[in-house]
Parts: sequence; structure tokens; C-alpha cells
Amino acid sequence: MKKSDQLLAALFSLRNRYGTGAALQKMQLMDSIGMAGLTRSKSIRLYHDVLLFLIAYPDNRKVAVKARELLAAVQGLIRSRTLLQDHLYNSGITQTAVCAAFSFEMVRWIRHQYPDDITLVSFEAGDGQLQSIHSAILPKVESEILQDANAGWKEWLYQSLPEGTNLLDAIISVFKREDIRPGIKDELWNAMGINTEIRFSNDLQLSGHLVNHFYHRSLVRHFLPAHTSFSPRKVILSIEAAQQVLASSRMVLVRHLREIDPISFTDPQLISYYHCQRGISIALMGMVTDRRHPIDSYMGYVVFRNGLPVAYAGSWIFFDSCRIGLNVFPAYRGGESAYIFQQVLQLHATVYRLKRFTVDPYQIGKDNHDGIHSGAFWVYYHAGFRPMKKNLADMAEQEARAIKNTNGYRTSAAVLKKLADGRMEKRIKPNAFRFDATDMSRVYAAILKKQYQHDRVKAEKYSAQQLGAILGISNQDDPRMQFVLQNWAVILLFRKAALEKNSSLKRELKKLFQLKAAGKEEDYIRALQQATRLRSYLISIMKELSII
Repeated sequence: MKKSDQLLAALFSLRNRYGTGAALQKMQLMDSIGMAGLTRSKSIRLYHDVLLFLIAYPDNRKVAVKARELLAAVQGLIRSRTLLQDHLYNSGITQTAVCAAFSFEMVRWIRHQYPDDITLVSFEAGDGQLQSIHSAILPKVESEILQDANAGWKEWLYQSLPEGTNLLDAIISVFKREDIRPGIKDELWNAMGINTEIRFSNDLQLSGHLVNHFYHRSLVRHFLPAHTSFSPRKVILSIEAAQQVLASSRMVLVRHLREIDPISFTDPQLISYYHCQRGISIALMGMVTDRRHPIDSYMGYVVFRNGLPVAYAGSWIFFDSCRIGLNVFPAYRGGESAYIFQQVLQLHATVYRLKRFTVDPYQIGKDNHDGIHSGAFWVYYHAGFRPMKKNLADMAEQEARAIKNTNGYRTSAAVLKKLADGRMEKRIKPNAFRFDATDMSRVYAAILKKQYQHDRVKAEKYSAQQLGAILGISNQDDPRMQFVLQNWAVILLFRKAALEKNSSLKRELKKLFQLKAAGKEEDYIRALQQATRLRSYLISIMKELSII
């Protein structure tokens, strides 16, 4: 092993150690690792990740400053070597590029925000399919020329747009039409399989009052006691600051070839930002009205540490219950992941007034190799989550005893896969609503079977209009309101006679639907938590259908 690689391995091993002499050793190692000795892309990638970790978890200001200086030097080295850029393709490192298919909203935003950093590479769809998609999305009067080989879709787009427009801009201009339902637009865009190359010329580091500086004497490896005091402080964001948070949040996902809806489909005005403890800041994000879920509230969050985005996930809020997860980016694993998750849970419970959290099987490791490899089940278990299935709860308890009582014992991958075969929950208050939108899917399926003999068309026909009329909703033809009504109607009309007689319940529902269709998502969450009659009504339906 080359000397530079030996020094790098030592720095990696030392990155998450603190105490007497640790900071000095890190500084000495960083001074000793010369750029000239880093010739392999694997070594440069490891060095890059170690430097990110040292910025997120610095011992002191000197370590943080030195790591930032060296990170800039690494990026300069990459920028100067084309062959190195090729070897680091799809790594997500600044001064390299990735190539993948992203959503229309993400591509449009990147093209607007970083016009020189994104280019169209290829289509996964064939030319005939591309012709058909453009025929479907263009206005009928314009798309007629695409029929029967009168014109090809590319030449027609170029002809109908200003001279100098490139193909990516031409396609974006067509998809910007507002009269196409977002879901349909997504499907058509995805069907084209547009692969774009995105170069990263900017860092993800936040600046100014958005950074919550903290220097470490040690790491918090475990969850703190439940009674530990947390005091998040909300930061009032200017539009510019919110845009900075949004840009860092979106681009860190793009660098890792990922997307989630609340980050792709949010807006600077829908972002709230909080400083928490130990250098942690958390951005909470809601979706624009056209993208909201009709039943629960799908929110997103990104965790920043000393100004760097280190983790993210989504949360699905229904009454006072919340499905949630945690994804820590690879460079920051080995830090305070458990503590970060504890802060995330505490902030969500405080801001959204929650009494219960759940995690889905995928987050724990079902059909998710990374979840099994990282032992995600135990992260949630130590956070106070327990399997909802009794047989899995018993298995987990047995494994926990074995880990405690047997030196060197580790849960096998086979057992972790079994433990991942069901949801987990953490109840903060015993009176929490113990159901979420996944349970509403089960209610819908049960009603479809019992009342309509699996005839979905019969169940849904005129149901939205009936519900709108019962609730006295005057704007039920509005597309957003219609979407909400369509998704609630079959369930709520299961006991139609009882609904028609309950004036208080109807008032609750009318208010909720108006907020979901046109109000603030946070107001909908709060109103849903206050909707005691709806809560009782849904529980009575579940009991009748033997869901509970």
C-alpha cells in the first residue's frame, strides 16, 4: 500500500474519534497526505468523504477550516484532470457529472437554476413512442401535423420555438403546459426516459445564519433518555435563504441519484428551518397544492450538520400519527445517526403535534439490501420502535437479549430479513390514532369487496359528486377538490345514512377538504387532529369491517 493510502486509511479510522490528541493527529494527517500521491479514483473518493465528515463533525475550528481547504484542493485536482473526472463519473463529487433520468420538475428546475450544468444525453423510448407522446401532450390543433408522417416531433419542436433553442429546452417548453394533470405529465415524461447529464460546479454548503456551528469533544452514539430536553429554534427565512436550503436539498439528492416528492415538488415558501442541538439544523418541507396527497400529508425533511446536508427522508402525517424514515448519506455514516434521528422525531412531534410514529418494512430492510446491511432495524429499535406483529416483537426481544448477554453477538442477515417483514411503531401517547393511509387502503379494499363485490367502477361512479353534494361543497368541479373527493368518497359513503344525519361531521369534512384543496398543509394537519367526529367515524367503519 502506498504511503498516501496508508495515511488516508489512518485518517479514515480516526475521523470519528475524539479526545486527547485526536484533533492534532487529524491535522498532522491532513498535512501529510499530499495531492500528488492520490492517483487512484478510489482514494480520492474516500478522501473526499472523510473531509466531508470532518467538516460535519469537527473537533475544533482549525480542523473544520483545514478540511474545507483540502476539500477545495481535491475539487481543483478533479477539475484539472479529465481522466479523473471520467473515473469518478456518477460519484456525485463536485467537478464531476452524473447521468440519469430525473423528474420533469427536477430537470426544469436544474435547467433554470444551473443552465450550463445540464445537457440532454439520450432517450430510452424509441422514436415512434416519442412521436406518440408529443402528439398526446401538444394541443390537438398543433399535434395534427405529427400524424401520418407529415412532420417529425423533433423538427416540429425546433420550428415552433425561437431560433437557438436546444432540444431539452424545447421539450421542457411543451411539458410546462398548465392544462395537463401533474400525474399524467409525470407518466408521459417518465415514459420518454430522458437521460440528462448534470455537472456539479457548486458545493452544497449552506452559509450565514443557516449554519449552526458546533465542535465535538465526543460523539453521542446512542439515544438519549426520553426526558432529555430539546429546544429547537425556528429560523425566519428570507426567500434567498429558503432558496439556498432548497438548492442544497435537491442537489444532494441528485448527486446520490435520488429524488423524493416533497423535495422535488416543494417551493421556498413551503420550507421551515430549525436550529437544533450539536450543529444540527433541520429543514421541513411541504408539497405544492397540485402534488399533495389527498388523505395524509406527505412532508419531507433534510438534516444539515454544520451547514452540510447529511440525511433526509419523508414523513406521512395522518391525524397525530406519522410514518417516517431516516436515510443518512454514506459519507456521514459512523457519526451521530441515532442522535440525529432522535432530533428528527422530537422536532416532528413538536411542530406537528404528533403522538405516534411508525416505520414501513422497506425502511427496516424488506426488499432493501442497504437496510439489512446497515442493521437499520436496530436503529429504530433503540429509538423506541417495536414491531407491530407479536411474533416479530417476540423475536426482536429475544435478539435484544442475545446481543446484551453474548459478547460479539450480531443478528444475522437472515433474522434481520424476518424482522423486516412488518411495520414498527413508537407510541409517545397512549391515545394516539393508530392508523395511517396504508390502513385506509385496507379499508377501501374491504369496502370494495363487501359492498361492491370488487366492482371498482360501480364503487367510484358518481361517488365524488354524491359526497360533494352531501357536504355542500360548491366548488367540487375544481380539479383539486375533485381529486380530494374522489379519494375519500368510497370510504365515507360506506355509512352514507349516518353521514347525512351528522351535521358536525359534515362541517369537519367540508373544512378539511377546503384546506387540503387550497389551504396550507400545516393547517390541514391541525384541523385533522381536531376532527374528533371524523376520527370516531373512521374507527367505527374499521370495526364494522373487522380492520381492527
